[in-house]
Amino acid sequence: MLKLVFCLVCFVVGGYGYTAQDIADFDNFIADFHKTYATTTDRSNANFYFIYNRNQATAQNNQADRNTSSSRQAVNQFSDIRLIHFAALLPKSVYPSLSYASTPVETQDALAEVDIIADMGLSITVEDQGVSCSSSWAYATAKSVEILNALQTGNPSPQSLSAQELIDCTSMGTGCTTQVPQVGFDYLTQYSSILSPVDTYPNTNTVTNQGFCLPNQITGDVRLATYATIADGDDDSLKRFVSNNIPVVVEYNPATFGFMQYSSGVYVPTTPKATSSQFLVVVGYGYDANSGLDYWKCLNSFGTTWGENGYIRIVRSTKYPLAKNAIFPNTF
Repeated sequence: MLKLVFCLVCFVVGGYGYTAQDIADFDNFIADFHKTYATTTDRSNANFYFIYNRNQATAQNNQADRNTSSSRQAVNQFSDIRLIHFAALLPKSVYPSLSYASTPVETQDALAEVDIIADMGLSITVEDQGVSCSSSWAYATAKSVEILNALQTGNPSPQSLSAQELIDCTSMGTGCTTQVPQVGFDYLTQYSSILSPVDTYPNTNTVTNQGFCLPNQITGDVRLATYATIADGDDDSLKRFVSNNIPVVVEYNPATFGFMQYSSGVYVPTTPKATSSQFLVVVGYGYDANSGLDYWKCLNSFGTTWGENGYIRIVRSTKYPLAKNAIFPNTF
């Protein structure tokens, strides 16, 4: 009889069979991530997906606790949508047919381990592209230029550079859908354009479409002379350039639960559920003693509540080459 009463309470509290803890967790999620829903149905669907994704993260973390997985997951800003919806937020990028890439700068042999940010004492802001615009291409481009410029000018605490300028001024209508970093690099190198700091050209991560280019807000002194590329699959070259303190932008397919809700550890990819594009800035590599895995360290643009304070470590292995459409700022 007591079991029956308890089950009835669970049903009444949850509305859909949720427990009181389920409801409390969802309420906390809404508060933590400032979520709003247009209709009762939208909220109900979000509640359902949240419980599913939270349970998915719990199952993954149980594996990590048993040392059968090298990464962990956590609730984040994407935990109220389906994986297929997450993939749809980040559509497959489309590349221009012509490249203006230059001969890469000369480099020294790669070191055993490198972390550009930590080794060079940089203070770099992790950006948040939001959930409305697929703009990682612009954030990764701006951040790679920002990091390399900071190193070359000896400025350990650089101003964040504006991804919004790239979205608004270079995208030809695709700034929130299928655009790629090369277009941003072309804008900077082929037209001698200035990349503005965010305090004069602020980032806006709540709009679903690119805005109008605002020339009067383009100020500053960061100009890029050339960019260079790395052949797909050439992780040896990727490692060498990163070892020489060059941040490299790569295209990555994020359409897995492991990526969507990544929290910590070394992420080993599973088969993606769709074909999507997210651009990451490779800023280091090393060896993880806990898992016994080599890894790449990459800066994402999902904010600090995602991953390891905004970074992800991805397994470094010939089975999972990371160099895909890799591109980097070359000379100023």
